[in-house]
Amino acid sequence: MENVELLFFDTFSHDISEELNLDLVQFPKPVFISEVRIIPLGARVQADFPGGVRLGATNPSQFEIEFFVNDLSKPGASTFESLGGLEYKQNIHIQLECERKQIPTDGLVLRGWYTTITLAVYGTLTKSLSNPPEVPTPAANSTVCVSGSEETPECTAQIPEQSAEWYYENPQPANSTETCVAATPSPPVQPIQTVDPSRNVVPEPVATVPTEQWEEHPGNALIKMGKRPSSPPTESLVSLSPESISAEEEDGDRDGIEIGTVEPFEPILSDEDIMADDAPPSVDYECDVTQVLNQYSLIPPDLLDLNKPVLPTGKKSDDGAGHDRHQKMLCAITKSVLNFINASGQEKETFVHNCETMCLMLNNMDLSKDDFKDFTKVVDAGLDMDLARSHPQPAYKVRHIKVGVRLAEALCKIPHGPAVLLDVKAPSRLLYLCMQENVALPVKLSALRALDAALISPEIVAQFSTPNSNLYKLALEMLDAAKLARLKYALSSLLRKIHVYELLAETTELTESVVSELTNAYMFAPTLMSQPKRQLPASARIEFEREPGTHSHLIAYFSHHKLMHRVLLALISSKSNVCLIKAIRHFLLCLAETTEGLLYLLDIPEITKMILRALHYDRPGLGCLLAWRLQVVQCLISLQSSDWTYLKKLHSFLAYPEGLRAIIAVVPMDKFIEILLPYLSDVTLGEFAAEIISMIVRYSDHVEIFQNRATDILEKSRNHPVLREVTSYLTIAMQRTSWDYSDVSSLVIVIRKHSNRAPSLPGELVTACRILVYLIFPSKNDSDPMEPYVELKHCNALTQLFAAGGLPALLTVMTNIAEFYEQPYLHRAALTGRRGLALAALLLPCVKLIGAMLDRLVKCMGTDFKDLTAVVPLLGVYSLVEAMPSTRFVHNLSNEIVETLLIFTRAVDADGSGNVAKSLWTQMLGEVLKMVALSPCNFVPGIKLLERLLPPILNFKEIAPEDVPRMLGQRKLWSAHLQAQATNLTETLRLLCNSWNIDLLTLLSSVCKQLSDLAAPTALLVGRCLLDSVLAATPLEKNIPILVLLGDLVRHAPLKATLLTLTSPAARAQVKSDQRYPPVIELLCSTLKTTSDNFVQREILDILVTLCDSTLSLIDLDASETFEKRLTHSVPSKEPLLAIITTLIEILANAPKYQLDILKHTLNALISLTAHNYGLYHVKSCLESHPAALFELLEHVSNLDDGDENKKCVSGLTVTFLESLISCKLPTRTLFLRVQQLASVISWGKTNHPLEQYEDTKDLVEALKNVEQKEEKESIPEMLEPLLPTPEALLNQFSQRSFGLITRPIKRSEKLMFGPNHQPLHEIAVDLLTLATELLPADFNLLSETQRLCTKAPPNDTNQSVQPKAQIDNQDNRDPQKSSTSTAKTKQPFVTPMRGRAQFTNSMRGGPAAGGVGRGADPFRSRPPNTSRPPSLHVDDFVALETCGAQPTGPTGYNKISIRGPCPSRGVMVGSGGRGRPWLPETRPPYLR
Repeated sequence: MENVELLFFDTFSHDISEELNLDLVQFPKPVFISEVRIIPLGARVQADFPGGVRLGATNPSQFEIEFFVNDLSKPGASTFESLGGLEYKQNIHIQLECERKQIPTDGLVLRGWYTTITLAVYGTLTKSLSNPPEVPTPAANSTVCVSGSEETPECTAQIPEQSAEWYYENPQPANSTETCVAATPSPPVQPIQTVDPSRNVVPEPVATVPTEQWEEHPGNALIKMGKRPSSPPTESLVSLSPESISAEEEDGDRDGIEIGTVEPFEPILSDEDIMADDAPPSVDYECDVTQVLNQYSLIPPDLLDLNKPVLPTGKKSDDGAGHDRHQKMLCAITKSVLNFINASGQEKETFVHNCETMCLMLNNMDLSKDDFKDFTKVVDAGLDMDLARSHPQPAYKVRHIKVGVRLAEALCKIPHGPAVLLDVKAPSRLLYLCMQENVALPVKLSALRALDAALISPEIVAQFSTPNSNLYKLALEMLDAAKLARLKYALSSLLRKIHVYELLAETTELTESVVSELTNAYMFAPTLMSQPKRQLPASARIEFEREPGTHSHLIAYFSHHKLMHRVLLALISSKSNVCLIKAIRHFLLCLAETTEGLLYLLDIPEITKMILRALHYDRPGLGCLLAWRLQVVQCLISLQSSDWTYLKKLHSFLAYPEGLRAIIAVVPMDKFIEILLPYLSDVTLGEFAAEIISMIVRYSDHVEIFQNRATDILEKSRNHPVLREVTSYLTIAMQRTSWDYSDVSSLVIVIRKHSNRAPSLPGELVTACRILVYLIFPSKNDSDPMEPYVELKHCNALTQLFAAGGLPALLTVMTNIAEFYEQPYLHRAALTGRRGLALAALLLPCVKLIGAMLDRLVKCMGTDFKDLTAVVPLLGVYSLVEAMPSTRFVHNLSNEIVETLLIFTRAVDADGSGNVAKSLWTQMLGEVLKMVALSPCNFVPGIKLLERLLPPILNFKEIAPEDVPRMLGQRKLWSAHLQAQATNLTETLRLLCNSWNIDLLTLLSSVCKQLSDLAAPTALLVGRCLLDSVLAATPLEKNIPILVLLGDLVRHAPLKATLLTLTSPAARAQVKSDQRYPPVIELLCSTLKTTSDNFVQREILDILVTLCDSTLSLIDLDASETFEKRLTHSVPSKEPLLAIITTLIEILANAPKYQLDILKHTLNALISLTAHNYGLYHVKSCLESHPAALFELLEHVSNLDDGDENKKCVSGLTVTFLESLISCKLPTRTLFLRVQQLASVISWGKTNHPLEQYEDTKDLVEALKNVEQKEEKESIPEMLEPLLPTPEALLNQFSQRSFGLITRPIKRSEKLMFGPNHQPLHEIAVDLLTLATELLPADFNLLSETQRLCTKAPPNDTNQSVQPKAQIDNQDNRDPQKSSTSTAKTKQPFVTPMRGRAQFTNSMRGGPAAGGVGRGADPFRSRPPNTSRPPSLHVDDFVALETCGAQPTGPTGYNKISIRGPCPSRGVMVGSGGRGRPWLPETRPPYLR
């Protein structure tokens, strides 16, 4: 072609390397493209450019790319015309010749797997077609280059015919023989982005499916575009590349514009115009409502839409010839049976041969009733020993019996087959065959295997339990007489099935024990009820072969006895207790974990629907899990019948978190994935199946399903961009060396290689960890703990992993992840969706593998194992896990971390010798305590972890008596190891006691109860910390949380005993510092009297009442002990008790100052104290010291409104208290006041005494009047002070612990909800700046640290490396200027330096926020890239370039990077994150440093 010119030269760049990218080159004039050339990376191109030289930037070095053009000769075409494809290889294949395809076009589309591409397009302008009308402007000749990353929209847009007015009135015919773009199905047709230089990016969808296909499948076209967005008018285009060809040179008679007058910069727009560009232009869409699929509506699917599945019956012989052949063979076998004795040897041998062939063809035969009658005769003859002996050849005697057994076993797999066996009495004949002498062991095992297969029929199992049958007796006799292990194992498996059937038959009402037995039978059926072939039963084997389909027998028994009906009745019955409901839920969960169980539930849809309603399927939990899994199974079964609509329905489940989890759990079961694989080859539905499979690859831990399928999926991934994204996952799975149990070094190498990119979750790393889990752990937890089977191949793989250095490699992965998520709760939003699911999918295998290696090391080395390197990464990961939303998957991960940390508690000397302070147990606890106090973000997760590590609070009612010594010994061990960390534990508890956070205080209360429950030393430690916090919290009325915490903990008996010991002046202080604790009681009493806050009064009163409660004690209430000895350990000593009673009496004396609820609590406390002589004496003495107290109370209560309910309650308690002073029916009290004494303490001598106004006081008032009327006063004997024995030491009290419930339940369910003046705690004003100045170090730059944390975002799964926090910390992070630019040093892929791009690329990678600190979004800098010419400069950037001596203007972006000198590039974020001057910190006040 003549006059070939350079039409276009520029570079496209994308941020994501593993997506199929699309780019568009749009020409202002129609052209013929003759050649497309890709410029390799680093290649220098010299031409008539400003600057003279351009550099190629194509990356990667090898990829596939396709080119498409808009054929202007076909204005009504709905697709782009293919220009050809190229397999680009750097410096080898770089050009595509297109001279044969003379297609007039104005747009070139690129589609390929590249990150950056430098493109040169050669061709000529064509004069064969008239140009569109245009207004001559200096910018008439331009080229628009746009880069757009391919995404997956939710719907596909189809482009109808283009408007002819914008193109050509008289188009000339062109070559139309080229093929169109290959049709790709919905949904993932990616949009191409086109750009108007004066407007924002406008998405222009490109339809790649021919119209005929859309008409055949109307459901695929969800939205039709009414009008294609037209190319912008040429007067709005500006010169974007200096090599653009001028229109004057090609068509001089049209206009006379010189090239030199072309303005190389676009006009500067006003802020209003720029902001208006953010709104995309309106595009008219026509949506056909009938084409909107119901599967993609916003309404979730009906989870109760369940139907009985129609399972495929298998392949049958459809051709008449095959059926006739089978019938002839069956007839021949039947005829030979009739005269078998008299038949010749050849005929008998033919019978054996035909029966062997019939066993193979039985599953493919359509059998009638007559055929079953014939089979009855054949099986009867096959099991006849006499007929077998009639064979002349000895070998055929055995083969005859074997084929009879095989035929009986084959009949069990077809309908009505067990009925044939019953007709010939096959069960008894098979048992008798096993009992015959001189029968080879393989024949006996085959007979038992056939009998076991026959047990799938409930009718045959019933034969064993009928009174007239002795089958069960024969089986037991065989088991007793058998000497061979294989025979014993086979008989045991058979009898276990019979026992399950009998259990169901005899059960009339479900109980917890019955459900638990059924659950265990179903879970362990693969190992306890199987009939493995060629395997010697042993407790340890290299590999244990599991027989498939062992659950089928149990499912048949469940169905026969209608077990689900009973389950439904138990779920809805009011008689069912909590334990039974839990057992049923566990049983249903076990059914949901297997294919047979899900099919069983789906087979009875009506009952299953009612069970789902009873389980509240519409709420998160077991019901929701079951409902979603059943929906997935129903879709998969329907897909087997080629109902493609269910594939779209299954695909729509991915939009819901529950649906995604159900797909991940169900599709890997059995061979369900085989249903989806054929759909990958379907043009229309392939993308649906591809996305489902990609989700399985990403998130499912059942990696074994890809062992033999990875290669096929990789081959088919070439046509599916969605599958290409998971190529990295499958490349490891397709290698045979990855599945070697004897050598896992290749997987460890993969882990080491990708450990630095662990936060980006590389697919190779995830798959390698999953394969290691598959190799080291049994795939199914089906081994009965009572009869365990150890598979040595897993132990060998674990040893190989440790030998290959797997432990440090996995710890590196976890360390990098934990350091990247420095403060996990900042990333909680990012961890909510699939990102969190993928992260948990990587962490769970890592934690399990580390736990397995540590467990083996501790078992092998014991106390010689001293390695603690795994503790810190585990703690960091636990903090991250606590920030994730709570799901079953995350809960399992959390449990694994806790179990792994508890492994360090097993390395203890058996005899208790050794240095406790240096043990692994103690050091692990020290790391946990350091982690808690390290940072405020660790408070909650750290306390949660400590709560789960510590033993639970003892409840002797739930513990067997024989287990009590062992559990007490375990708690003493915990106390000893914690005592070695007393300093760290004390600092941690004191730090957390000052918190005002409700959740944290709740967790702290639980941990303090667990600590005090261990032993006396830890209880004393907790008590001292608590009392120190009370003494430090002055005034108490302004530190309500410590009061609430103290009030909650004092209800725990061990802590109450501890507090009584520490606050008693008479008790011998164990350390000198304990002498400061007795004044705590006086501090509480004084605060109670002086404060006016009702909430504070009530909290303190609760504390004092609990301390005086004689029924709450740590000592066992043994009847042999005296009451005084028990009382001395449950109430305060004399001095604290007098202070408490005096305070209570003063409250009554000043009753008008207190609310009625305070008076009620006070009266209740006094009544409880008068229940024993010790309390009565001190109450009497305090009343005598305050003679007017009760009179003031009586007068105040009598003056209250009669309609007040609280008045009745207080008046009733007052009367009860007065009566308790003079009389008591309790055997624990022998002292009482005389009526005369009572009259004295209530000031009865006054007229109109208020007591007379009280109800139910008639007898009391008469007694007082009678005493007053007596002239002679009776002598009152002196009441002697009761003395209590000296309390025992706290250590002795713990040795006599009570075997009852020792914790009083909290009266109020919601505590610590309001602060002073009833204001919610979260509304209390706090001066954060003053707090920061007071608490933060002087060299801590709060602003830069906050910026660094808030700009950190999770990376994508790309080849970019992630800079760990340790590297950042090493760069003098206390320097404000260095810390503010630390993210710029992160290694990042090259990005085209176009205007506005730096802002978005860095924000996605975790760079600083654009626009700088303290400045809003800059409209000029935030404009999207829309040109390929040199970007226009902001005035600040222009001044900055001149200041640093660089060139303010210049060629396109790539050359600017190389010639700018010291000035930072636009493609990489530096300083403040914008394109202006780097941000320099100003002189700021100390609180921001």
